[in-house]
Amino acid sequence: MPCVKAYRMTFPRISTSDYAMKANAIGSSLSAFTVCFFVKLKDPDTPSSALTVYSYAASASPSGNGIYVCLSSPNIAINIGTPKQIDEIKTNSKIEDDQWHHVCVTWENSKGEWQLYMDGQLKENGTGMMKDHHNPSGGTVVFGQDQDSVGGGFETGDAFGPGELTEVNLWGKVLSASDISAQHANCTITQASLVHWWDQFKGGVHGEVQVEEP
Repeated sequence: MPCVKAYRMTFPRISTSDYAMKANAIGSSLSAFTVCFFVKLKDPDTPSSALTVYSYAASASPSGNGIYVCLSSPNIAINIGTPKQIDEIKTNSKIEDDQWHHVCVTWENSKGEWQLYMDGQLKENGTGMMKDHHNPSGGTVVFGQDQDSVGGGFETGDAFGPGELTEVNLWGKVLSASDISAQHANCTITQASLVHWWDQFKGGVHGEVQVEEP
C-alpha cells in the first residue's frame, strides 16, 4: 500500500451516485498542469465502464470537461478542453492487475506537450495537444465520474469502480521526472504549485464511497 499515512477512498461499485467533488477547485487558469494519483482496481480484467478517475469541468469548457483522465477506454485516455470524442488521447498503456499503481499526466500549452507516467516511469508522450489553450478557472473537480455538465451529467458507463484511490493531487506546472519518481517511491508530495490536494476532498464524498483512514 503506497502513501501509508494518507487516507484512501474505496469505491465499492460502478454507480453514478459514487464520487468525490470539490467546487471552485482551480483559482486561476492553467497553461500547464500535472495530475497524479494512486489507484487500485478490484477487477481490472473485466472493466464494465471507462473507469474515470479525474474530471475537471468549468462553464467555459466544451461538453463539461476541461481535464479528463480515465483508465479503460479501453486503455488510459486523456482529454483536455474539448468533447472527449474529438481530441482524446488514447494511450497504449493500461492497468492489468489488482495491485496499487501510481499514474501521472502532465501537459503544457506552448507545444501542447503531454506525458503519461506509470509507477514513476515515463510511458508515453506527445505534442500538439491543445496548443496555446488555457484551462479556465472556477470549475469543479470530480473523482470517479465524467462530467458532461459542471458537477453533473454522470453516466454509468464512465464511472469508476470497484477500486480505491489515494493522493489525487493537481499542480499548476509540469512536475519533473525526479518529482514524479519520488512521489511513486515514497509518497513525497511536492508542495510547490499545488492547486488542489488530497485532504481537501475527504469531506466531499457521495454515495457509497468510503473514507478509509490509514
